[in-house]
Amino acid sequence: MTPPTDRICLVIPYYEAGEDLVDSLASVRLEPTDLIIVVDDGSRRCPAKDLVPEAVGDTPLRLVELARNSGITAALRAGISNAPPDFALIARLDCGDTCHPERFTKQRDFLLGHRDIALVGSWVDFVSPDGSFLYRLEQPARPSAVRRRMRVNCAITHPAAMFRREAYDRVGGYPTRFPAAEDFALFSLMLQHGEAANIPQALVRCRTGDGGISDRRRRTQLASRCRILLERFDWHPLAVYGLLRAVGQMATPRSWSTRAHRIRVRLTGGRPQAGPAGPPLRRNPPG
Repeated sequence: MTPPTDRICLVIPYYEAGEDLVDSLASVRLEPTDLIIVVDDGSRRCPAKDLVPEAVGDTPLRLVELARNSGITAALRAGISNAPPDFALIARLDCGDTCHPERFTKQRDFLLGHRDIALVGSWVDFVSPDGSFLYRLEQPARPSAVRRRMRVNCAITHPAAMFRREAYDRVGGYPTRFPAAEDFALFSLMLQHGEAANIPQALVRCRTGDGGISDRRRRTQLASRCRILLERFDWHPLAVYGLLRAVGQMATPRSWSTRAHRIRVRLTGGRPQAGPAGPPLRRNPPG
């Protein structure tokens, strides 16, 4: 088998997303030796084959078409299983979300410089369907802070994630038992064997309020989150808080959460532009 390299395979699940896929692909800046895989999860009205080019810039694109709509977890598993074995890094993006031009360069360099980190994300700017800035989600940067946040909720925003293929394969890929929370389930498993971090800069813009999974399947997602939290529950105060918080959120609409974020942004002045680099994590010594 070809030995692992630092090549990135970007996996984008697709289902009847139309021009949203085109917008996402237009923001991608990868190297000619990298690869983009788009997984069409059984689209009929607007199949991805009518939209995808053979390459994005100099980066080749491969289309994987599923016979029927099977959901995002199945689409992601299919996409990663189609990545050649010499692609050591897997990146994620959803249709309609866009990337900072330096996103993949920064995340690749970060993982190459921090061999103990299996998973890296970034801060994310959330925007409305018309592109208006709503709020910035500043996920914790350092591994210890990521572990603390994972007792409450997913500390890596899924469309901003990049992880080592080896870590993914070691835990068996995306679990299928937690609908609408496959990211939280996968990342929780990865943290049993490695560390995770976030680059403290907004490298991805995510659209919200347009019927995505977090909008359409909110209660399912929260129920899955509760099950994940219960499976690793240890009576730590944060674990108790996280479980109670998830239960409480099941009784409130998502619009309340978005409104709360908007109020916080107004109170703090908001930061719709890319954030500062922040203090760097200590890099591993060479060799």
